[in-house]
Amino acid sequence: MNVEMDLADDQVRAMWNRRLWSRFVLMYLALTTSAVIYLAGSPPPWQAVLVLLGAFLTAVLGMRTTFNLTIPWLGRLPFWPSYAVLVVLCLTLPAVAGSEWAFNSAWASAATGWIGGRWVAGRLLAIGAVVGVVAWQDDLEPAMIAWLALIGMLVGFFTSQARRQYDMFEVLQASRRERARLAVADERDRIARDLHDLVGHSLSVIAVKTELARRLVLMDPEKAEKELADIDTVVRRALAEVRQAVTNYRQPTLAGELASARRAAASAGIDCRVESPDSWSLPAPVDGALAWTVREGVTNVLRHSRASNCTIKLSLMDCMAEVAIVDDGVGPGTSGRGNGLRGLSERAEALGGSMTSGQSETSGFYVKVRVPA
Repeated sequence: MNVEMDLADDQVRAMWNRRLWSRFVLMYLALTTSAVIYLAGSPPPWQAVLVLLGAFLTAVLGMRTTFNLTIPWLGRLPFWPSYAVLVVLCLTLPAVAGSEWAFNSAWASAATGWIGGRWVAGRLLAIGAVVGVVAWQDDLEPAMIAWLALIGMLVGFFTSQARRQYDMFEVLQASRRERARLAVADERDRIARDLHDLVGHSLSVIAVKTELARRLVLMDPEKAEKELADIDTVVRRALAEVRQAVTNYRQPTLAGELASARRAAASAGIDCRVESPDSWSLPAPVDGALAWTVREGVTNVLRHSRASNCTIKLSLMDCMAEVAIVDDGVGPGTSGRGNGLRGLSERAEALGGSMTSGQSETSGFYVKVRVPA
C-alpha cells in the first residue's frame, strides 16, 4: 500500500515539476525576446549593461519568490525583501528602458499570485494598471496597452490557481499518509486482539486437559489417551486459527463456540448450562462478536473463576442480541478489566452495542455483550 502511494505521489510531483518548469521556460523566452528587441534599438553600452543586469536580477528574484525556490549559488534569499525588489524592477524596467520590457511584469505577477492572501486580486490589478500606464506613456496602440495590462494580471491569476492546487495536493498527501498510518494501527490492534482471544482460549483448554490427563494416566489410561487426543486437536486448531487471524480469514461461529464451551467446561469439572433459542439467524458480524464473547467469557471461567457452575444465555429480543456468561466463582478480584474484556468492548462498540461485566448476584462474575441484531 505504501509503495503504491509513493508511486502516485512521485507521479503527481513529476507532473507538477513539468508544469512549473514549462512556466519558467515561457517566461525566460519572453525575457530573451524583450532583450533582443531592446538591443536591436542600439542603446548606449552602459545603459544596455545596466538594463540587462536588471533583467537578469529580475529572473533570479522571480525564481526565488515564485514557488519559493532556493537559488543554489545565492543561498536562500529573504523572501519579502526579494519580492519587494522584484516588483520594483518589473515595473521600473519598462518605464526606464521601454515598453518591450513590459512582459517582464509576468515575474512580479506570478510571485504575487503564488503568495496569495486576502488582497491578491488588488495587488494583481495594481500591477496590471502600472504596466498599462507605462505602455500608454510610450504611445502604444490601445489594444496593445490592454493586452500588456491583461498579461500583468492573468499570469498571477493562473499562478494563484496553481498554488491552490499545490496546497490541495499537500493536504491530500498528508491525509492519505495519515489514513495509511491509522489503517496499520487498526490492523495491528485487530491482530493483537484476535491472537489474545485465540491463544488465550486454546492455552486454557490445553492446561485444563493436561491436568486432567495427568491425573488419569495411572487410574484410567484409556480416558487419559482420549484427553491427550483432544489436546492434539486443540493445538492443531489453534495453529490454524492463528494463521487465519494473521490473514483476517477466520470468523468463529456462535453455535460452534457454544458447543466448544460445553466441552471445555466439562473437562475442567464445571457444570456449564447453555440457554438459547432452538435456532437463530444472525448477520455474520453479530454472530462473530457473540462467538468471541462466549470464547473469552468461558476462557475467563476456566482460568480465574474456580467456579463449579456457569451459565451461558443467548437472548434475542427487540432487534437486539445478547449473550451473558455468569459463574459462581470467586468473583472479579481487583485486577480490573484485562485485554480480553477490552477487546470484547471494542468489538461490541464497533457494532453499536455495549459490554458490561462485574460481580454477579452469586458473588461470581458475569460478562454481558449486547449488540443490534
